[in-house]
Amino acid sequence: MGAGNGSGSHRPADSILETSVKKNIAGILVAAALLTLACLCCPTNIISYGNMPVAAPSKPTIAPTAVAAPSDVVPVCNQKLEQVLEGSESVSAPNRGPQLDREYTLVTYAVNGDTITHPVYDSVPNNLKDYQQDTTSQEKIWNFITRVIPADQRTMVTGFSLFTDGTSESLGAVEQTDSPPYWMLEIDLIDGGNFPDLATTVIHEFAHLLTLNDSQVTTDNLVFVDPVNRQTYDREAATCPNYFTVEGCSKSNSYLNTFFNHFWPRIYNEWQAIDAETDQDLLNLKISHFYHKYSSQFVSEYAATSPSEDIAETFMVYIFVPKPSGTTIADQKILFFYEYPELVALREQILSNLCPFIEKR
Repeated sequence: MGAGNGSGSHRPADSILETSVKKNIAGILVAAALLTLACLCCPTNIISYGNMPVAAPSKPTIAPTAVAAPSDVVPVCNQKLEQVLEGSESVSAPNRGPQLDREYTLVTYAVNGDTITHPVYDSVPNNLKDYQQDTTSQEKIWNFITRVIPADQRTMVTGFSLFTDGTSESLGAVEQTDSPPYWMLEIDLIDGGNFPDLATTVIHEFAHLLTLNDSQVTTDNLVFVDPVNRQTYDREAATCPNYFTVEGCSKSNSYLNTFFNHFWPRIYNEWQAIDAETDQDLLNLKISHFYHKYSSQFVSEYAATSPSEDIAETFMVYIFVPKPSGTTIADQKILFFYEYPELVALREQILSNLCPFIEKR
């Protein structure tokens, strides 16, 4: 789960890689499957529209810092990385918890660097109270996040929330707090007990933080306080010369705007017409058709739900798979990140942090 055009939307449990990518990336063994959007906390269409950017593609002027890991770290666990990706969001995953008809927030922590403090507990049904009090599992997930994502890459995170909507529904999300430019990171506690789900979801949600933070996107305060007002959104989007998301106007040289200008102009008007659909079931169906029409352009069906989800899903795949040699647009999207030395260094740093967890499995 993750940010669509609205950062509060959730990464679904079945946003798995599709065959078009599997055929073009050596070593990928991920089974193809359809995304059943009707049961998900999907990106909300009413806040998922924007104007067509006109700026020429260029590299971001503000880049995250990263310390390169030794170049021989990545090959050490390549095979196991593929196994993690294959096991992520498996449609045959065992039932690991109660079946619920809605999402419940279990506990929310304040974040100070690597430390979580001051837990705030929401009201939950009796069958979730044990999960709510399971501080061992909560701290284990947070420890994984702090060990894998470099500290200088998550300075914008000031809150950490554990929620659940049952097994294999939504996996995680990020959303801006009431004090932009700070963010809340949210993980499903039950699904987080499955290591492949946790690993891929943390990377996906981090990709949103990487591409939507205030060095990349200028927060639009009017949209922030009233994100479901379409008139406000349209008016503010019209003032942005670049790609506009509910978080605000992307900067000309940002990763998101550059990615958009490279890969979305030819299909964006078609996507906008679909995204204007107000009936959620019809929207889900139309997005599914849109994906299958352009399946060679996306690493997953969930990536087709918005440019913001596209870059986040693609970044996740970029971390977990070898450099592709194929020629599809989906391959080109993965290769996009290799154009930035700081992101290549960041990939090696994340993998050097991630691989010890994988080697222990």
